[in-house]
Amino acid sequence: MTVDSYFSLREHDDVGMTVVEPLADLRDDVADMLRPALMSAAAAGRHVVVDMRAVHTIEPGGLSLLVRAHREARQHGGMLSLAAPSRFVLTVLHTMHLDGVFPILEDTLTGRPHPAG
Repeated sequence: MTVDSYFSLREHDDVGMTVVEPLADLRDDVADMLRPALMSAAAAGRHVVVDMRAVHTIEPGGLSLLVRAHREARQHGGMLSLAAPSRFVLTVLHTMHLDGVFPILEDTLTGRPHPAG
């Protein structure tokens, strides 16, 4: 797989939002490929939405990347949200006491909060 086949990146200038969509589970190797794009988006001070529809599982490297990107976004006046995370990802966030850290959205189109969040 090429780097481009691991994620897509969409800018929505009309609403000041960047959507980063991992196209595979957030294994450690995928997180390494995603890191430059996600950290750059987070440093831009915009609302970054990580579209998690294709992510069914997450490894420690993927979780670490999300936490670092969240901190980076906050340091630059932005925010990082997760859209449509799987039950497994929600369980990992809860287990690691991170479920209150990331705003959880139903999807990237509406920006509505997830019913459980």
